[in-house]
Amino acid sequence: MLKEKLLKYIGSLTTFFTSIPGWILKNFSWSFLLAPVILTILMHYISDNNIFGWQDSRYCKEQLEIIHPSFLACAVLLGFTGWLWTKDLASAVLGFLAAGALGREILGQGHTFIFVIAILIVIVFTEQNRKKMATFLQSKLSTSLLTMTFVCYIISQLLDRGVIKRIGWLITWDTSWKPMYSSNIEESLEALGGLFLIFTLISVIKAAKQKKYID
Repeated sequence: MLKEKLLKYIGSLTTFFTSIPGWILKNFSWSFLLAPVILTILMHYISDNNIFGWQDSRYCKEQLEIIHPSFLACAVLLGFTGWLWTKDLASAVLGFLAAGALGREILGQGHTFIFVIAILIVIVFTEQNRKKMATFLQSKLSTSLLTMTFVCYIISQLLDRGVIKRIGWLITWDTSWKPMYSSNIEESLEALGGLFLIFTLISVIKAAKQKKYID
């Protein structure tokens, strides 16, 4: 019985990950990728001109580490109030995802596994309950917005783990090279990811209310 469940869960994850390339080509709103590019340019300008005192990355980090969890807390609240308001399960599931991200932020970097587990649970549940998640899955806007949440988080982690820096070393053949204001950009991208999660929930709640009125 346990083995069958595990195989079912693995099958759901496999189906999800193998479907990503085709979905991106057909349904992803590519224009959203401008957002992290514009934010990176903006953060470089703000840091370079010491606006808000952010040339010192400590001040930037302190403030954005308040803003980002605040966005996530707002997403959790939106998810569960949206579910109570619309009775659409997609809002609650996305609220659960936001709660996993918030838990990771509150407990610190060593607890990333909390967010990873939340992501896996959401993927498996969504794959096995596609009808209940239809409001989200059938919306190009909502799915694209959530994808951008992960795009922002992934880029921020690539900066944090030094992957982008090492790619730069290969290109420049200079191990002293590093992205300017990388810490500021990393923190701001995480905050942008949280903001995209809020927008995802707003779009899902709006779609659920419209569907309810039509029905």
